[in-house]
Amino acid sequence: MTDFTTAVRSKISRVANCDLQPVACAGGRPTSAINMWTGLLLLCAQFALGMTSNAAICSECLCLVRYLRANTYSVTVNCQGHADINDDQLSEQLESQLSTNLTYGHLSSVSIINSPLTRFPRSVCRLTTLTHLQLDNNRLTRLPDNCLTKLSNLVRFTAADNAIETLQDGVFSGMTRLQYLDLSRNRISSIGLSVFTTSANLSNLYTILLSGNNLTSVEPWIIERGLIGSFQKIVHIDLSSNRISKFTNNMGHKETCHKIPFAYINLDYNNIRHFIDILIGWKVDFEVALHCFHVIGGRINLMFWYTGNRIACDCIDYNFFRQPLLQKIEYHDQPTLCMLTDPLTKKANLVDGFRTPLSLFVCELTELCPARCVCVHRPANFTLHVYCSNTNLTVLPHELPELPDSRTKYKLDFSNNQLHRLEHRDYFVNASILDVSHSGVVSVINWEEIAKIPHVNLFSNKIASLPRSILSVNITTEKLNLANNQWDCSCDSKWMSDWLASIADRLTLDVLCYSPDRLRGKKIIQIDNEEFCVDPASEAASRAAKRSLTTSLSSVAGVLLVLLTVGAVVYRLRVRLFASWKFHPFDRDECLGEDMDFDVFLSCCTDDNLPHGNEIREQLERFGYRICYPPRDFVAGDTI
Repeated sequence: MTDFTTAVRSKISRVANCDLQPVACAGGRPTSAINMWTGLLLLCAQFALGMTSNAAICSECLCLVRYLRANTYSVTVNCQGHADINDDQLSEQLESQLSTNLTYGHLSSVSIINSPLTRFPRSVCRLTTLTHLQLDNNRLTRLPDNCLTKLSNLVRFTAADNAIETLQDGVFSGMTRLQYLDLSRNRISSIGLSVFTTSANLSNLYTILLSGNNLTSVEPWIIERGLIGSFQKIVHIDLSSNRISKFTNNMGHKETCHKIPFAYINLDYNNIRHFIDILIGWKVDFEVALHCFHVIGGRINLMFWYTGNRIACDCIDYNFFRQPLLQKIEYHDQPTLCMLTDPLTKKANLVDGFRTPLSLFVCELTELCPARCVCVHRPANFTLHVYCSNTNLTVLPHELPELPDSRTKYKLDFSNNQLHRLEHRDYFVNASILDVSHSGVVSVINWEEIAKIPHVNLFSNKIASLPRSILSVNITTEKLNLANNQWDCSCDSKWMSDWLASIADRLTLDVLCYSPDRLRGKKIIQIDNEEFCVDPASEAASRAAKRSLTTSLSSVAGVLLVLLTVGAVVYRLRVRLFASWKFHPFDRDECLGEDMDFDVFLSCCTDDNLPHGNEIREQLERFGYRICYPPRDFVAGDTI
C-alpha cells in the first residue's frame, strides 16, 4: 500500500495536483482510516491517470480533490488565469472523469470555476450524492432540463458570473433539499412562471440570489417563496441591479397573503418608478396588501428594499403614502425615499415619502396639455390644474388632458393673456375654478355655463356691461370676482344694482362703476335707479340755468315794460314835450338818403292862406325846415 500510495502521489502531484488532507482515524479503528485513504487514493488516481491522457487541463487548471467525511470527497477544477483553454477539450475531459464509477456515491461537492466552459457537464447530473455544486465564473448559457432535478441531495447550487439567459419551467422542480441558489451576474431576462412557485416543491429554498441580471419584470412568486419562511428563518431574495421596471401577474396568482409570507426582497438599483407598481402589477388592492405585513416582537415579516431606483414622489404613489399602516411599517423598514419634483420649477429633492405633505404628490400631464402650459394632477384636492397664465393666449384651448376620474375637476388658470372673448368650451362643465383675470376680456359669450363654475375670476378685464338675459340664469357660482372692469353705469344698466345685490354674498370684491365720471369708483350695488339716470350736477346746472334765464328774462321784461311805459307816456305827451322842449322823438325822415329840396310840403286852401297857412310856414322855417309852400313857390306859368 505504501509503494502504491507513493506512486499515485507522485503522479497526482505531477499531473493533477490532488491535495491529500490529513485525516484523523475515528475511534482508533485502523480499518476505517485505511478504507478512507484507499478510497481517496483511488479517486485521485482516477483523476490523475485520466488526466494523463490529455494533460492540458490540469496542467493549465488547478485540480483539487479533498476528503470531506464519511467516505465523501470534493473535487475542484479552477482555471483562473488560463483563458486559452479549449472549451470542447475541457468539456470532454470533465465528462470523462466525472462519469467513472469511482465518482458515484463518493462525491458530495464539485466546483468547476473560472473556465471557458459553455455547456453544463451532463455527467454532473448523475452525481446524486452531491450536496454542493459550484459553477461560478464560467461561460454557461443555459441550465439543462431534467438534470438538476436528479440531484435530490443538493443543498447549495451556485452558477454566478456566467451567461445564462433564461430559467425554464421545471429546471429546479422537486429539489426539496436545495437551500441556497446563486445565479447572480448572468444574463437572465426571463424566468418561467412556475420555476419558484409552490408547485416546484422547493420547500427549503431560503436564499435566491439573482442580482446583476437582465430581468425587467417580476411575478408574485417572491410572495409564494415567503410562505415557507418564519421569523426564525426568513426567505432572502436578491433581485438588485437588474432592469426591473414593472410587476406582472401572468402566473394568475390570486391568493396573495392568504398565509403570512416571511421574506426580505432586495430590489435595489432597478428601474422601478413607483412603490405602488407592485400592487397594480400583481392586481392586489391595499386592504389585501396590508394583510401581508405583520409585526411581532419588533420584527416585520415582509420587507422590500428599493434603494437606487429613483422612485418618483408623485400622484401615482399618492394612495400608497396615505396609508397609515404602511407608515408604521416604515419604522421597521428602511425609509421610503423618493424623488419629489415640482412640475412648475422642475426642482427635485430626495425626500422620505411618509414625511412629505400629501398635497405635494402631483403628476405633470403632457398629453393634450396646451403649448407653453403646465398641466398638473393633484389628487390631494381632486384637481387637474392647468397653468396657462401669461402664455400669450388669444383664444382658450379647445382640448385639455383627460380627467383621471369623476371626482377630479379642472382648475383653469388662463390669467394674464389677451383673450378678448370668453367663449364656450366643453371642459367648463367639469371645471371647479376658472381664472381669466387680467386677460383683456371684453365680452362673455355664454354666461349660463360660466355661472355654474364654482369659482370664477374675471378681475381686471374690459367688460362694460352684462346682458339682461343673465337675470334668468340660475347662478350657482360660489365665488365670483367681477371687480376692476370697465362697468358702464348709465341709465340702461340700472337693473345691475338689484342683480348684484341678489348675489352679493358670492362676490369676492366690490363691483365699482367705471363710467360715467360722476359715478366712477362708486359701488354699483349702492346706486339707486334715479342716480343711474339723473346727473345731480347736470340737474343742478340745468336748474341754475333756468333760474338765470328766468332772472334775465324778468329783468329784460321789466326794462321793456319801463321803456314801453316811458314810450307811451312820451307819445301821449309828445305835443307838450314838443311845445315845451321842442323835443319831437317821433319825427322820422322817410326819405333818408334821397336828394330832396324841401323837408316839408305845406298846403292849405286859399281861404286859410292868410294868415294861418303863412304863419305855420314862417314858424317851421324859423326851426330850419325847408318849406315848400305853393302860394309862394308855385308861380302860375313856371315849370316845376
